[in-house]
Amino acid sequence: MITIPESSLEKLGFESIRAITQAHCTSEMGEEWLQALAPSSDRDVVLTRLSRTSELMSQYRFADPLPLPPLADTRDAMKRARPEGSMLDPDSFLRLFQIAHSSRRIRQYFSQREDAFPSMAKWSEPLVPLKAVEDAILAVITDTGLIRDNASPELQQIRKSLQSRRNDLRTALARILRQASKDGILSENEPTIRGGRMVLAIRAEHKRRISGFIHDTSATGHTVYLEPADVLHINNDIRQLEQDELREIERILRNLTSVIREHRIPLERNGLLLGELDGMRSVSIVSCGWNGVIADLRKDGKIVLMGARNPILGIVVSRESKVGEAHSPLTTTQVVPLNLELGRTEQGLIITGPNAGGKSVALKTVGLCVLLTQSGFAIPADEGSGMPLIDVLSVDMGDDQSIENDLSTFSSRLAWIRDTLNVDSRPYTVGREEGPRSTLILIDEAASGTDPEEGVALYQALMETLLERGARLIVTTHHGALKVFAHNHPGMVNGSMEFDREGMSPTYRFRKGIPGSSYAFEIAQRIGVPTSLTQKARALIGDNRNTLEGLIADLETATKAASDHEKDLATQLKTANRLISEYKEKLQTMTHERDKIREKALIEAKSIMMEANRTVERVVEEIRVANASKEAIKKARKELRDGAEPGEPTPGPSLLDPPTDLARRGEEPTPGLNDSHDGAEPGEPTPGPSLPDPKTDRARRGDWVRLRGTETTGEIVEISGKNAFLMVNGMKMRAKLDSLDVDRRPNTVDGKKIKSSSGWTLINSDPDDTAHGLRSTVLDLRGMRGEEAVAEVERFVDQGFAAGLQLLEIIHGKGDGILRKRIHEYLRQRKDVSSFRLAPWEQGGPGVTLVGG
Repeated sequence: MITIPESSLEKLGFESIRAITQAHCTSEMGEEWLQALAPSSDRDVVLTRLSRTSELMSQYRFADPLPLPPLADTRDAMKRARPEGSMLDPDSFLRLFQIAHSSRRIRQYFSQREDAFPSMAKWSEPLVPLKAVEDAILAVITDTGLIRDNASPELQQIRKSLQSRRNDLRTALARILRQASKDGILSENEPTIRGGRMVLAIRAEHKRRISGFIHDTSATGHTVYLEPADVLHINNDIRQLEQDELREIERILRNLTSVIREHRIPLERNGLLLGELDGMRSVSIVSCGWNGVIADLRKDGKIVLMGARNPILGIVVSRESKVGEAHSPLTTTQVVPLNLELGRTEQGLIITGPNAGGKSVALKTVGLCVLLTQSGFAIPADEGSGMPLIDVLSVDMGDDQSIENDLSTFSSRLAWIRDTLNVDSRPYTVGREEGPRSTLILIDEAASGTDPEEGVALYQALMETLLERGARLIVTTHHGALKVFAHNHPGMVNGSMEFDREGMSPTYRFRKGIPGSSYAFEIAQRIGVPTSLTQKARALIGDNRNTLEGLIADLETATKAASDHEKDLATQLKTANRLISEYKEKLQTMTHERDKIREKALIEAKSIMMEANRTVERVVEEIRVANASKEAIKKARKELRDGAEPGEPTPGPSLLDPPTDLARRGEEPTPGLNDSHDGAEPGEPTPGPSLPDPKTDRARRGDWVRLRGTETTGEIVEISGKNAFLMVNGMKMRAKLDSLDVDRRPNTVDGKKIKSSSGWTLINSDPDDTAHGLRSTVLDLRGMRGEEAVAEVERFVDQGFAAGLQLLEIIHGKGDGILRKRIHEYLRQRKDVSSFRLAPWEQGGPGVTLVGG
């Protein structure tokens, strides 16, 4: 446990916090647990306390009801149950039932929420479920404390007989009452009880008219209470049954007490744990009330308090407001927060400033936060606050004057100095992990109560001694010499409480690094002390002192202005960052919307192209099946025109793949992957015709063939494996070699003359055909050299464009791509060539270039 005098707990306000927390308990055991709660210096203990508080704060804030009802103290009942043969009363059993029932439910509650409350789930493990005790009590006693009729078979039979005889008694008395009422001898019209027996109230003068026994007489003597002889035996039976009932109840309760005795140890343990839970829950409620945070247990020795508020200044609490009733948390009034940070090497802090400016409050806030943290409370501060674990906390408030002990204020402070130096002679370390203990010394109004010079010397010597031991010091004072000491000592730092010189009032804000002035003369003038008096006082203290105070005051003013400017800049930076974030978000949204629009447009374009290709493929197939008649071609053209939607691109010259404007882009087409069949390049031997398939040696490249079973004829322009590519009516088509028969080359095709020139074929078409872009022709350059091939391309393109053709086909082979490159360079130079591209795979791929005019 932390070493701290009890008086220090009271001085720092911890006892007030304890009382406030006890007011939220719902059990006497919880209050006792809180009364015994003391700050600990064991890191594991403190961390466990803080984790439990954190989880219970979360549970309380999220309104997940904890099944912990108000609990009565059962320790006295447990003592009475220890002796053999003892018997507890029904109310004691009900209190014990509440302990057993709550223990089981609490353990179940946390075990089912282990992910959310791991520390509390581990805490609840020692709770012993005592379902057998619950069942045994409920089997005997109702929730109102009555003994159940079926608590035992014997009791059930006794009460059944008792009820029967009481009914007999009521019947017999009713009969006698009716007759006595007729005879006019009754004093009262209802039976009454005397001595535990049912009797009639008879007028004294008529007492002999009914045979029976007189049990009592009224105070006036006018009425006698008579038990009629006719019901005497019934009353006797009832009295006997009632005695039997009492004996059976006692037997049942003794047996039930023996059950409690058997489970006494877990019941007692459960009761103590539930009391501890009641206390921990009260700690969490109070911590939530001041919006507390769990402080970090720093190992680096730093003290960091951000937005710390002393709860003693602002807590408003009603001790009558219990948790089970109003559920109203503690409320706090506005308190100026404390922002204080001491680094590892900053062992001591001297706080100066005006009277009633908040120096003592700042000192107490630090000490109270230490006590709260090491007791398991969340501290009233902001996130990021933390402090090292303290082993020794000693507080000198200078108010221990005692008439009984003949101690003046200064004498009591000397006694405190003596005791503090004798606490432990071993050196202290700041922010220790393992090893020597750490200490925190808090001194309020150092060097007061005696001669200023002697007091300053004494306290400076004390501080030097404590600093040598490694203690951490926080001291408040008005003495300028101690300000100088803090400035000159490497382990000390000055600090002050801010004062508003314009408003002539303290702001209660702490500033580190700058000593403060007492502002005695300014405050005196504010409250009406004559100016002549303050002027004389200024003269008495001397120019040097006035100059020093003036410098400090000017420094405070400049520092305040810098702080205000810094706040303005921070606000502007925050606004700028917010605007940047907003603009980035808007830009991201716009970019996302743009990409969506582009993607949608691409999908739509792709869909249009796919639909166009499907139409083209279908039309080509129809042309082939119709033997490529002129009527079929015209019909196909009409269908293509009719199929184009307004605003969509009409099909280009190629019916299988629209051309890409490579010439305009200045890019070289990429050769295909299947560059196995090659054309001859300059310097290579001219390849011969394709090797014929053994089954189709009748058909070779350049042959005019007919598609077997049809009237479709054309010239073979390329053979690839078992397939041949034909030029049919200006269009290229593929067919199986074994489906072709060699035919005689006609002089005309559909009435159009065929012109031949250097291995290429030109088919003249009608002007109507040219208008619809369905003309094409082929130039085969395989086997030619570069310059020769270019010359043929020039002549071929000139005649093709002159004939009005919109698409020309040049076969140059694959190879290394040299011939293809030369041809593409030439085509790129021609202004009348609008585009050229490699043919689709089914039309020759990288071995063929399609040219558009």
